[in-house]
Amino acid sequence: MKKITVFVILLFLISSHLFSESPYQKDKDDKEIKPDWDWSPGSDKKSQIGKEDSLNSETLKEKKLPKTTDFFVYGASIGSPASINFNLGYYFKDFVIRGSGGRWRPHWYGGQIDFGYTFWKTPVITHSISLVAGAFQVDPFNPEVGRGGQTSYPTGLDVPGYQNRNPTYEDILIRSYVTSVDPTAAFILEYESRDRQKVYLKQQYLGLTYDILLGNFFLQLGGGIGQGDYKNPQLLLQMGYLFDTRSNQ
Repeated sequence: MKKITVFVILLFLISSHLFSESPYQKDKDDKEIKPDWDWSPGSDKKSQIGKEDSLNSETLKEKKLPKTTDFFVYGASIGSPASINFNLGYYFKDFVIRGSGGRWRPHWYGGQIDFGYTFWKTPVITHSISLVAGAFQVDPFNPEVGRGGQTSYPTGLDVPGYQNRNPTYEDILIRSYVTSVDPTAAFILEYESRDRQKVYLKQQYLGLTYDILLGNFFLQLGGGIGQGDYKNPQLLLQMGYLFDTRSNQ
């Protein structure tokens, strides 16, 4: 009986010690660290507990993407028609209109206008096919025949017998006659029609191109035919960087 009494007393003391301990941790000042639970009701008379875990409807909305049409593009490119070009265009609905060109010297300039149809477009990439029309003039110094598709170059001297850089049979006869009559005049005419001088080349063309706008990178590749100092068909190529006015929808 005595052992049972002692056991009951020990059990009572142990349980009293366990239940007297706080379930919360203590800080360095031996104070209990309790969670900040707000049981008070909000303005809607509902408890605030668990409110921080509720979903915000704004976070569930679909992320806005850049527009795929109805925006301007502007920038610069290299290639036809003016070697270095300024570009300005507008994409609307399934169509695009774009102009490019520049003027760098009195005899070095060019311009081109594009009317295109956009057959595939996303916020990242746009594919289109364009009908283009353009013209340009260049004045290279002592160019090689055939470098741009030419079979011959004019001399810039509008005198019979001296109009072609590569003399024809008729030109040789005329030059021989002038030399026999007046050697001084023949020397001057030969000098004015010499090879080492600038050549003025012109071209007008119509063409069909494939255009791609990948982000801000622009590439145009196609072919054209026209009239001027270059052989047909001609390669049409532009590549450059275009800024745009696409904003989020």
